[in-house]
This record gives sequence, C-alpha cells and structure tokens, in this order.
Amino acid sequence: MPVKNYSALALIYPHLMRSIDYNKWADYIYSISRELNKKKISVLELAGGTSVLAAKLQKKIQFIISSDLSLSMLQACPDGNVKRICCDMTMLPFKTKFDFIFSAFDSINYLNTKEKYFNLFKNVDYCLSDKGIFTFDVTLENNSLKLQRYLNRKGRTQGISYIQKSFYNIEKRIHYNHFEIALADGKKVEEIHKQKIFRFEDYFDFIDNSNFYVYNCFNAFTFDNAGAESERVQFILKKKKYADI
Repeated sequence: MPVKNYSALALIYPHLMRSIDYNKWADYIYSISRELNKKKISVLELAGGTSVLAAKLQKKIQFIISSDLSLSMLQACPDGNVKRICCDMTMLPFKTKFDFIFSAFDSINYLNTKEKYFNLFKNVDYCLSDKGIFTFDVTLENNSLKLQRYLNRKGRTQGISYIQKSFYNIEKRIHYNHFEIALADGKKVEEIHKQKIFRFEDYFDFIDNSNFYVYNCFNAFTFDNAGAESERVQFILKKKKYADI
C-alpha cells in the first residue's frame, strides 16, 4: 500500500546511504561557509533528512538547526543533540536570521515547478542575513542517466527488505525512484519519489528572478566551474542588494 514519502524509507535510509562519505560532504559545506569570514555563524539546513550532516557540522559550528518536511526522517537522526524542526523549505517558519543556509543531497530537485523555486528563494531571502550565503546542490540530466543504471537494487536491513527501481523519463525530465518495502511485521508498503531534473540554464533563470545572484557555481565537491554537462552542481548565492558591499 502507498504511504507518505519517507515514512517507511526513514527506517532503511541509513542503510541506503551507507556508502556516503558524510565527513567529506560536511567538510565541503563547511569550506563554503568560510567565505563569510566570521568566527561564529548561525546555520540552517533545509531538507536535512536524518540530519547527519548537521551532526557533523555541529562539531565546527556553534549554532545549527536542521529542518525537513518529514518528521520520520528527523526522528531517525542518530544524534539527539542536533536541533531539528519539521517544516517545508518553501514555507519557512523562522523569524530569526541565519548567516548560512544550505541544502544537500539534491533535495532541491524535489521542487518540481518554477513557482516552488520562487517561493524557496523568497523564504530563504527572508531568513538569511544581509551578507549571508545560501548554497545548494542539484543533480542534472547526465547524473540521472548514470544513476538509473545502478540504483535498481534490492536489499535487507534490520528485518526489513526492499526493492528500489530507478527510472529517468527524458521527455518529462523526471527521475522516479520507486520503493517496495516489506517491514519487519510483514506489512508491505511502497513509496514513489519524483525529482524534477531542470536544465542547468533554468536555475540561472530562477535565480535571476529572485533577490539573489550566483556568486559561484561549481561541480559538486570541487571548486571547479560547472557547466551544462556537469552531473551535480553546487550553487552559491548571495543577495543582489549587497553585491558590492
């Protein structure tokens, strides 16, 4: 039976992500935050999932909050000391200002319309300090074409078995991940995840229509300039109003 996305997946998410080098990813995010040239910064993570990145960054950053739309994912955080808030990245509830806001794991790709991007940028603009940085990564078409070859898999962990089917629809530019999960109590559930794979140039159009500008755009995990043929891209944004300050 279908269930709310990430309610069942949260149970096997650590297993699915076991090959991810969180330390390397956290170091990369932290290196971007150093552009602020401030010893103490306040940080907000969007779509943080199980908040493992926030837990890693917490060792270097004094104040960090991890947020996610899925309560199940936040509850699966392995570190109870991480501050977590359940919310939609396009409807942020914060009144405080953060110096650094980030999103990782191509979570931004779950926004499937330009209107949702406009709402994201509007909300982040409100929550970001004047000279703050907003950074996020996106997956592009070349990555989807590669991933659909090896993300068709099955496995078992903690008494739960699963089958993952990955497919990229080139015409619709949507990457589907279909999960069939058999829980430890015998209950069978399914989750269907959809990511919109916008063109590289589309993101610049979205950003141009916001209060941000592209300060840098790198191939993810590097500081090399990205392009339309990149697989995963790291955008680093700043507010237009303070571009020359």
